[in-house]
Parts: sequence; C-alpha cells; structure tokens
Amino acid sequence: MAGASNATGGRSNSYVCVAKLADVNALLQSWKVQSLTLLFVWMVAMLVSAEFILSLAMIGLVALALFQLRIVGPRVALGWRKTLRQQWRRFLAYRAWLFVSVPFLLVLLSVPWSSDWGYTLERLRIKLPFLVLPFAFASMPTLKKREILAVFYFVQLIVGALALYVLANYLADFEAINEQIGRGQPMPTPSNHIRFSLTVALAILGGIALWKEDFYLSHPRERYFLRALTVFLFVFLHILSVRSGILALYAALFLMGVQQAVQRRQYWQGLALVAGLCLVPLLAYKTLPSFQTKIHYALWDLQQYAQGKGGTYSDSERLTSLKIGWAVVREHFWFGTGAGDLKAEMQRRYAEAFPEGYSFRMPHNQFLSVWAGTGLVGLLLFVIGFFQPLLYRKNYAQPLFLGLHALIFVSFMMENTIENNFGVSLFLFYLLIGLNYFSGQSRETAPRKEVGGLGKRVVGEGSPSAG
Repeated sequence: MAGASNATGGRSNSYVCVAKLADVNALLQSWKVQSLTLLFVWMVAMLVSAEFILSLAMIGLVALALFQLRIVGPRVALGWRKTLRQQWRRFLAYRAWLFVSVPFLLVLLSVPWSSDWGYTLERLRIKLPFLVLPFAFASMPTLKKREILAVFYFVQLIVGALALYVLANYLADFEAINEQIGRGQPMPTPSNHIRFSLTVALAILGGIALWKEDFYLSHPRERYFLRALTVFLFVFLHILSVRSGILALYAALFLMGVQQAVQRRQYWQGLALVAGLCLVPLLAYKTLPSFQTKIHYALWDLQQYAQGKGGTYSDSERLTSLKIGWAVVREHFWFGTGAGDLKAEMQRRYAEAFPEGYSFRMPHNQFLSVWAGTGLVGLLLFVIGFFQPLLYRKNYAQPLFLGLHALIFVSFMMENTIENNFGVSLFLFYLLIGLNYFSGQSRETAPRKEVGGLGKRVVGEGSPSAG
C-alpha cells in the first residue's frame, strides 16, 4: 500500500511539473507578455538614456509583429506569423496609424533636393520608428486599460526615483547649483534637462490618470502613495525650473481641465484651474530659490539680447536660432532646403551673420525646423500628421490623449523635440500605446460577425486579439 501511495504521489508531482512547464511555455509564447516586457525595457532605457537598449526594444516590437516563437516540447522554432495579412488589413483599417509615419516620409520625400547624404541618412535613421512602429503596435494584442495604467504606474516609480536622485544631488550642492542656474546652466539631470522635464511632465499626467482611476496593483493603500508621488513630481518640476516642461505641463492641464469642465458643465472648476495655474508660478517664485533664480536669469538674458549683447547666452542663442531659421524659410519657402541640407544651410548662415564666432544651434522650434527643411508644403503635411490621430474618431475625448498632444505641441514650439532619438521615443511611447487602445476599442464596437445567430465575435487561433 505504501508503495502504491508513493507511486501515486510521484505521478501527481509529475503532473504538477508538467502543468507548470506548460504555463511557462504559454507565457514565453504569449505575444502580449512579450510586448509588455519590451515596453517596460523601452520605458526604462528611455528614462536612463540607454539608447542601444532602447533601439533593441523597438526592434524587438517590430520583430514580434513579423515572427512568432513556437515551443513544442524540447523544440524551439521561429517562423513568420500566420496572421500577417490580418494584421496588415487591421493596420490599414484604422487610418490614424498611417498618419504617424508622416515625419519619416517628409524626410524621405525631400531626399531628391538634399545633397548632404550623411546628415540625410542620419535624419532617416532617427525618424525610422515613425515608419515601422505603427504597424508593430497595430499588430500587437490590444492593451487593456488596467495594463496601460500599470505602465503608467511603473513610469511613476522610475521617474520618482530619478527625481529623488536629482533633488538629493541639488540639496547636497545647493549654493553651487543655484549659482550655476543663475549663469544659464541647467540643474544636473540623468539625461538632457529639457527631455527630462518633459518626461516628468508626462509622468505627472500619468499620475493624474492613476489618481482618477483609483488604480493600485496589489493593495489599496498604494493609491495614497501614488497621489503623494504625483504631487511630489509636480513640485519637483518647479524646483527643476526647466521652462519647456513647466509650460508644456500647464498647457496640458489647462486643456484637460477645460475639457472636463465643459463636458460636465461645471465651469467653476475650469475657472478654479485657471486661477490655480496662475497662482502656482507666483508661489514657486516666492518659495523655490531655483525657480526664482531661473526667472531672474531669463529676464536678464532677454535684456542682453535686446541690447545686442546676448549672442552666447542661453535664451539669446535660442532666439538667434529662430532668427536664422526664419531667414532660411524665407529663401526656401515652399519646399525647403531638403531635410538633409538644413544643418549645412544653418551653419552657412551662422558663419555669415557672426564671422567673429558663434554658438551654433538648429532652430529651437519643431515647426520651424520642418518648414525650413521641407517647406510650407511639408509643414502643412506635418501638422496634419500630428493632429489627425487626435481628431480621428474623436480620440480627443480621452483627456490623457488630449493632454499628451497639448504637451508635445507646446514642446514643439520651444524645441525641435523629435530631431533626436529620445524625443522620438518619448512621443511614440505614449502616442502608440494610446492608438493601440483606441483601435482595439473601435474593433470591439464595430459590427460583429454572427456565428449561429449568437452575435459572437470570431477570433481565430493565433489572432492578436486573443493575446
């Protein structure tokens, strides 16, 4: 009897092991799990400026759209996805995906009148994610609201940790860094201070979404921690004192607040928000030395520029880049210099305007950069490509998606945001996650193919909808 019992127990343990191995295999082959893992890698690499790992994450998402991992017993095989045609039809059916590719196509179409092949190829490489990632996200299994909120959750944690590091470094060398800010230099940050401030601003918008949804992963008390973290990041952004991030956040909060006030017909909330957005900078000026120092420097810098003395100062350099960029636009009004020749043309004009020496900068405005490189025709196409995903099927009704576009739009007015890998990845990370969710929602609300009169939706084996 004891032997029989041991044999039965051994068989039970074997069944448990087999079941666990089957679960592991299922997870390894799950498209959604693989996608979420790569999104997490993308997020971390982006926040710490690990560009090589960031590129690998993007390539991985494209590879997932094309290839499928199959594990049968000890055999592991990699092959083309059987649903590629279905994925392509779904990509074409939701037209917002197509417009995301406009920034890449503008550079490509300007190749015939671009002669600097090195810079042209660099522009094409940086803009390539706009071409290939929309198909990857359109093919990806639809992310559920809770999964997207979980992504925002981890963004909050990572950005919060980085903000604490920056703040600790600032407090440890308080006087020296304030003096540095007073000379027009930024507070030390893990990555470019402007992009870092935009990352913090987007994390705040994500924190507001988590707050509104009462989101938590495992314990309800997490909600209070996330709310405190959102408030901390809001205060920290003002301590950081990077105007691009602050103004972009204010624009996003203003539009989101007005939208909610109009939808709910609670106009007093909109007025309270406007009053708050006016009051916070005044309060920050009175209480935060770094913010006060930044304001004083900005006013002094503008005064120097007005007197013709500020050629090498921070804000003056920006204004000079806009002035030179506008001169390029006037000469190449309709079709631009060609995206690949813009840098050489800017350098030539700088040399003519400042023969005694200069601090070279590309135009500090994304719209002006596009106009100078591809002309008014390119600018109009760029603006259409930017706003169409927001306007398509009233996607602007989602406050966070509206806030994202407001924030990025304002950053475009002050920076050439998507002319580097970090800016491209930051914009596409949030934009494509949003479009993945919206396109999935549109499929769920579309007329369903009936099976046996039950109105059930047909989801084939291996379909992305099945996850």
